[in-house]
Amino acid sequence: MINMTGQHRLEEHVKKTLYENNVLQKETMNGLMQGADGGCSFEEGYIVFEFPVLQWQANRVGRMHGGAICTAFDLTIAALARFYARENFAPTISLNVNYVRPIEVGDILVVRAKAVQAGRRISQLTGEATAKSTGKIVATATSVYMNVDTTREQR
Repeated sequence: MINMTGQHRLEEHVKKTLYENNVLQKETMNGLMQGADGGCSFEEGYIVFEFPVLQWQANRVGRMHGGAICTAFDLTIAALARFYARENFAPTISLNVNYVRPIEVGDILVVRAKAVQAGRRISQLTGEATAKSTGKIVATATSVYMNVDTTREQR
């Protein structure tokens, strides 16, 4: 067995997650969001996904719909929660989003998820979304995910 570093394991997890989302689930919301790798750090406990702001995600005034922003948070933060859960299932218990400013169609939403605490049963994570064009904060999030032992519990 190859002994991978934590950083390498996290990088491989990000690649696997984006492949699952963008290729295996291409017809679902996960795939339609078209997430891309924006970097990660095992030592600092974060991952970054980037999402193009597409026309289908626009609200009535032509900016990214709040539901699409929330979806971007959930995809990014859940990916980090699943990394800490290892082989277990990590469903969302809560995801609270605070919207700060709009982001235009054509821009890129950069979502950074960070682990505050990753425990055996519960993980608490935060998120920050910025507009790639300006670097300004678009929204912030706090979340809680449950680490479900799939060998003992049914999904």
